[in-house]
Amino acid sequence: MKQRPTRYVPFWALQFAIGAFVVLVAIAIVAALIGPVVRGPTAFFDELGKTINRVAPQPQADLRSDDQVKAVIRAMPEGKLRVATIVEEQDRVVFTITADRSAVRAAVRPGDELRIGRDGNVEIVPTGIPGVIDSLQRAIEDLKRKFFGP
Repeated sequence: MKQRPTRYVPFWALQFAIGAFVVLVAIAIVAALIGPVVRGPTAFFDELGKTINRVAPQPQADLRSDDQVKAVIRAMPEGKLRVATIVEEQDRVVFTITADRSAVRAAVRPGDELRIGRDGNVEIVPTGIPGVIDSLQRAIEDLKRKFFGP
């Protein structure tokens, strides 16, 4: 009878395998317990944000009357204006206006606002501190025109 050679598995390898299994089980249990705890505050903060959004003063709509909406529609090519979405919480309708890149000569980025500048060209409305300074300069010019004429 031939004896089989016995294979020896070191004790540290067995400890490592058992330890890895225990760590994976512990991670799964912690993830299962933390999941609902993390989702709870998220829902709370979402509702808090919606409430603050309703309470905080909202910016005025760009178009406030039916006549203004009609004027914008008349100014559009083919006399059409596309509705992008309706914001139920604010009772607002948001329109989509598109332009070819060649028509907008200013170096715009998403979120920029455009206006007609003093020289009659389209320019980007400054934001931040330059925006505040620009609005003050425009207000001073309007007062000068109001009191001293054009």
